[in-house]
Amino acid sequence: MAGFNKPTDMPVDQVKAMRARGFDNNQIVQALQRNGYSSTQIFDALNQADLVSGNPGFGEAPYGQQPYGQQGAAAQPAQPMQESAQGGGSGASAEEIEELVESVIAEKWESISKEIGKMAEWKSDIDGKLIKMDQKIESMKDDFDKLHQAIIGKIGEYDRNILAVGSEIKAMEKVFSKVLPVFTDNVNELSRITDAMKKKP
Repeated sequence: MAGFNKPTDMPVDQVKAMRARGFDNNQIVQALQRNGYSSTQIFDALNQADLVSGNPGFGEAPYGQQPYGQQGAAAQPAQPMQESAQGGGSGASAEEIEELVESVIAEKWESISKEIGKMAEWKSDIDGKLIKMDQKIESMKDDFDKLHQAIIGKIGEYDRNILAVGSEIKAMEKVFSKVLPVFTDNVNELSRITDAMKKKP
Protein backbone atom coordinates (compact mmCIF):
# COMPACT_ATOMS: atom_id res chain seq x y z
CA MET A 1 0.00 0.00 0.00
CA ALA A 2 1.54 3.28 -1.13
CA GLY A 3 2.34 5.71 1.68
CA PHE A 4 1.58 3.07 4.37
CA ASN A 5 4.18 2.81 7.10
CA LYS A 6 4.73 -0.80 8.08
CA PRO A 7 4.57 -1.43 11.85
CA THR A 8 7.82 -2.43 13.52
CA ASP A 9 6.47 -4.03 16.70
CA MET A 10 5.61 -7.69 17.29
CA PRO A 11 1.78 -7.98 17.48
CA VAL A 12 1.69 -10.48 20.36
CA ASP A 13 -1.08 -8.59 22.20
CA GLN A 14 -3.19 -8.43 19.03
CA VAL A 15 -2.78 -12.19 18.57
CA LYS A 16 -3.93 -12.79 22.17
CA ALA A 17 -6.89 -10.43 21.75
CA MET A 18 -8.05 -12.07 18.50
CA ARG A 19 -7.67 -15.54 19.99
CA ALA A 20 -9.77 -14.45 22.96
CA ARG A 21 -12.45 -13.36 20.48
CA GLY A 22 -12.43 -16.79 18.84
CA PHE A 23 -10.26 -16.08 15.78
CA ASP A 24 -8.31 -19.03 14.39
CA ASN A 25 -4.69 -18.72 13.25
CA ASN A 26 -5.64 -18.34 9.58
CA GLN A 27 -7.95 -15.42 10.39
CA ILE A 28 -5.28 -13.87 12.64
CA VAL A 29 -2.65 -14.11 9.90
CA GLN A 30 -4.95 -12.52 7.33
CA ALA A 31 -5.96 -9.71 9.71
CA LEU A 32 -2.38 -8.90 10.66
CA GLN A 33 -1.26 -8.96 7.02
CA ARG A 34 -3.98 -6.43 6.21
CA ASN A 35 -2.59 -4.26 9.01
CA GLY A 36 0.80 -4.26 7.31
CA TYR A 37 2.66 -6.81 9.43
CA SER A 38 5.23 -8.99 7.67
CA SER A 39 5.11 -12.77 7.70
CA THR A 40 8.14 -12.82 10.00
CA GLN A 41 6.45 -10.55 12.55
CA ILE A 42 3.24 -12.61 12.44
CA PHE A 43 5.07 -15.92 12.74
CA ASP A 44 7.14 -14.68 15.68
CA ALA A 45 4.07 -13.19 17.37
CA LEU A 46 2.14 -16.47 17.08
CA ASN A 47 5.06 -18.41 18.55
CA GLN A 48 5.50 -15.83 21.32
CA ALA A 49 1.81 -16.00 22.16
CA ASP A 50 2.06 -19.81 22.31
CA LEU A 51 4.98 -19.58 24.71
CA VAL A 52 3.24 -17.05 26.96
CA SER A 53 -0.04 -18.99 27.04
CA GLY A 54 1.72 -22.33 27.55
CA ASN A 55 0.45 -23.80 24.27
CA PRO A 56 2.76 -26.42 22.72
CA GLY A 57 3.19 -24.70 19.39
CA PHE A 58 1.76 -22.88 16.39
CA GLY A 59 -1.25 -24.74 15.04
CA GLU A 60 -1.61 -27.18 17.99
CA ALA A 61 -3.68 -27.02 21.18
CA PRO A 62 -2.70 -28.63 24.53
CA TYR A 63 -3.94 -32.14 25.11
CA GLY A 64 -7.54 -32.09 26.31
CA GLN A 65 -8.25 -28.57 24.94
CA GLN A 66 -9.81 -27.36 21.74
CA PRO A 67 -7.67 -25.79 18.98
CA TYR A 68 -7.63 -21.99 18.79
CA GLY A 69 -11.04 -20.58 18.02
CA GLN A 70 -13.01 -23.50 19.58
CA GLN A 71 -12.67 -22.66 23.30
CA GLY A 72 -16.47 -22.57 23.66
CA ALA A 73 -16.97 -26.02 22.18
CA ALA A 74 -17.04 -29.24 24.17
CA ALA A 75 -13.59 -30.29 25.38
CA GLN A 76 -11.99 -33.16 23.46
CA PRO A 77 -8.44 -34.39 22.94
CA ALA A 78 -6.53 -32.38 20.37
CA GLN A 79 -5.94 -34.04 17.02
CA PRO A 80 -2.51 -34.10 15.39
CA MET A 81 -1.70 -31.27 13.02
CA GLN A 82 -2.21 -33.43 9.96
CA GLU A 83 -5.68 -34.45 11.11
CA SER A 84 -6.53 -30.81 11.88
CA ALA A 85 -5.49 -29.82 8.39
CA GLN A 86 -7.52 -32.62 6.80
CA GLY A 87 -10.50 -32.32 9.10
CA GLY A 88 -11.04 -28.59 8.55
CA GLY A 89 -10.28 -27.53 12.16
CA SER A 90 -10.14 -23.85 13.03
CA GLY A 91 -6.32 -23.91 13.47
CA ALA A 92 -4.08 -23.13 10.54
CA SER A 93 -3.69 -26.05 8.16
CA ALA A 94 -0.35 -27.66 7.39
CA GLU A 95 -0.44 -26.03 3.94
CA GLU A 96 -1.09 -22.60 5.47
CA ILE A 97 1.73 -23.10 7.99
CA GLU A 98 4.03 -24.18 5.15
CA GLU A 99 3.10 -21.10 3.12
CA LEU A 100 3.74 -18.86 6.12
CA VAL A 101 7.10 -20.52 6.79
CA GLU A 102 8.06 -20.17 3.13
CA SER A 103 7.07 -16.52 3.27
CA VAL A 104 9.24 -16.01 6.37
CA ILE A 105 12.16 -17.77 4.67
CA ALA A 106 11.69 -15.62 1.56
CA GLU A 107 11.73 -12.43 3.65
CA LYS A 108 14.82 -13.59 5.52
CA TRP A 109 16.54 -14.49 2.25
CA GLU A 110 15.64 -11.11 0.78
CA SER A 111 17.14 -9.41 3.84
CA ILE A 112 20.29 -11.55 3.58
CA SER A 113 20.54 -10.80 -0.15
CA LYS A 114 20.38 -7.08 0.58
CA GLU A 115 23.14 -7.41 3.17
CA ILE A 116 25.26 -9.41 0.71
CA GLY A 117 24.65 -6.70 -1.89
CA LYS A 118 25.76 -4.05 0.58
CA MET A 119 28.89 -6.06 1.37
CA ALA A 120 29.63 -6.39 -2.35
CA GLU A 121 29.23 -2.63 -2.81
CA TRP A 122 31.48 -2.01 0.22
CA LYS A 123 34.12 -4.38 -1.18
CA SER A 124 33.93 -2.69 -4.58
CA ASP A 125 34.30 0.72 -2.94
CA ILE A 126 37.29 -0.46 -0.88
CA ASP A 127 38.90 -2.02 -3.97
CA GLY A 128 38.48 1.27 -5.84
CA LYS A 129 40.04 3.23 -2.98
CA LEU A 130 42.96 0.76 -2.78
CA ILE A 131 43.58 1.14 -6.51
CA LYS A 132 43.60 4.93 -6.19
CA MET A 133 45.93 4.67 -3.20
CA ASP A 134 48.32 2.43 -5.17
CA GLN A 135 48.28 4.94 -8.02
CA LYS A 136 49.09 7.79 -5.63
CA ILE A 137 51.93 5.80 -4.07
CA GLU A 138 53.37 5.05 -7.51
CA SER A 139 53.09 8.73 -8.42
CA MET A 140 54.84 9.70 -5.18
CA LYS A 141 57.61 7.18 -5.96
CA ASP A 142 58.07 8.73 -9.41
CA ASP A 143 58.20 12.24 -7.93
CA PHE A 144 60.72 11.10 -5.31
CA ASP A 145 62.91 9.49 -7.97
CA LYS A 146 62.82 12.69 -10.03
CA LEU A 147 63.67 14.77 -6.96
CA HIS A 148 66.49 12.38 -6.08
CA GLN A 149 67.93 12.63 -9.58
CA ALA A 150 67.64 16.43 -9.49
CA ILE A 151 69.48 16.59 -6.15
CA ILE A 152 72.24 14.31 -7.46
CA GLY A 153 72.52 16.51 -10.56
CA LYS A 154 72.81 19.66 -8.45
CA ILE A 155 75.46 18.07 -6.23
CA GLY A 156 77.43 17.02 -9.32
CA GLU A 157 77.14 20.51 -10.75
CA TYR A 158 78.31 21.99 -7.44
CA ASP A 159 81.31 19.67 -7.42
CA ARG A 160 82.18 20.71 -10.95
CA ASN A 161 81.92 24.38 -9.99
CA ILE A 162 84.18 23.83 -6.96
CA LEU A 163 86.76 22.11 -9.17
CA ALA A 164 86.60 24.97 -11.66
CA VAL A 165 87.09 27.54 -8.88
CA GLY A 166 90.01 25.52 -7.55
CA SER A 167 91.60 25.48 -10.99
CA GLU A 168 91.17 29.26 -11.31
CA ILE A 169 92.74 29.80 -7.88
CA LYS A 170 95.72 27.66 -8.87
CA ALA A 171 96.11 29.65 -12.08
CA MET A 172 96.02 32.91 -10.10
CA GLU A 173 98.65 31.51 -7.73
CA LYS A 174 100.92 30.83 -10.68
CA VAL A 175 100.40 34.35 -12.00
CA PHE A 176 101.08 35.89 -8.60
CA SER A 177 104.16 33.73 -8.17
CA LYS A 178 105.57 35.29 -11.33
CA VAL A 179 104.36 38.85 -10.82
CA LEU A 180 105.00 39.18 -7.10
CA PRO A 181 108.85 39.13 -7.21
CA VAL A 182 108.92 41.83 -9.89
CA PHE A 183 106.42 43.86 -7.92
CA THR A 184 108.50 43.44 -4.78
CA ASP A 185 111.65 44.58 -6.59
CA ASN A 186 109.86 47.64 -7.93
CA VAL A 187 108.60 48.51 -4.44
CA ASN A 188 112.12 48.18 -3.04
CA GLU A 189 113.54 50.32 -5.81
CA LEU A 190 110.92 52.96 -5.20
CA SER A 191 111.79 52.95 -1.50
CA ARG A 192 115.49 53.50 -2.25
CA ILE A 193 114.72 56.41 -4.58
CA THR A 194 112.51 57.96 -1.95
CA ASP A 195 115.21 57.65 0.73
CA ALA A 196 117.83 59.20 -1.58
CA MET A 197 115.62 62.14 -2.37
CA LYS A 198 115.06 62.76 1.32
CA LYS A 199 118.82 62.88 1.97
CA LYS A 200 119.48 65.61 -0.62
CA PRO A 201 119.55 69.18 0.78
